[in-house]
Amino acid sequence: MKNISFFIFLIIAGICAFSSSFTTGLSEQVSAGDTAWMLCASALVLLMTPGLAFFYGGMVGRRTVINTMLQSYVCMGVISLLWVTVGFSLAFGPSYHGII
Repeated sequence: MKNISFFIFLIIAGICAFSSSFTTGLSEQVSAGDTAWMLCASALVLLMTPGLAFFYGGMVGRRTVINTMLQSYVCMGVISLLWVTVGFSLAFGPSYHGII
């Protein structure tokens, strides 16, 4: 039953993505409200990282707490670099049939 509902969702998503009526009304301008929300959401994620590090640090033994906490910060740095190199162009670049 799960597979059938997934395939129905996939078919509906494909129809919506390639239908011209859904992509013709898209605006190509950057909205100030959208930009402000992205900055607020990014700041909240950056504030969440120390809490996540302490949570993961509490789940491991005494000898590996610092290693586990540093992994959260290293992952934050790697993800930031991926956003700058790949994510920015996908988010603010040209639209590919309304999918990206």
